[in-house]
Amino acid sequence: MFPINKNLECSGVRARIQRFGGKLAAMIMPNIGAFIAWGLITALFIEKGGLPNATLAGLVGPMLYFLLPILIGYTGGRMVHQQRGAVIGAIATAGVIMGGIEDFSTLTGTPMFLGAMIMGPLAAWILKQFDKLIDGRSAQASRWS
Repeated sequence: MFPINKNLECSGVRARIQRFGGKLAAMIMPNIGAFIAWGLITALFIEKGGLPNATLAGLVGPMLYFLLPILIGYTGGRMVHQQRGAVIGAIATAGVIMGGIEDFSTLTGTPMFLGAMIMGPLAAWILKQFDKLIDGRSAQASRWS
């Protein structure tokens, strides 16, 4: 077996894939509690769950389509550009989510987990580049970095 650290220090394809997978995992793992909570709410309170409750079952869709992807986008943005990146990552993820919902009344569409993993860090990176561009040219720009 190959030690993981040795592979991550190399520049081969395998090491690049492992590093990329590690970055994706780093967006998910801080939010694992939210995923567990969603799973428990789903298992317990949906119509065929252990303790059926229509009010609490109403959380399942909004959590799946809105909360979880926005948390992922927030975390991905935070990885790239701290708090400012986190905020812009969450906003960009909300835009991606709106594009994926086909019917708002029934919340049908695709949960945008992959879109959040792309747009959160991308939006934060763009903001980081913009902040570098205006650094020193604005009175408030130096406070943002």
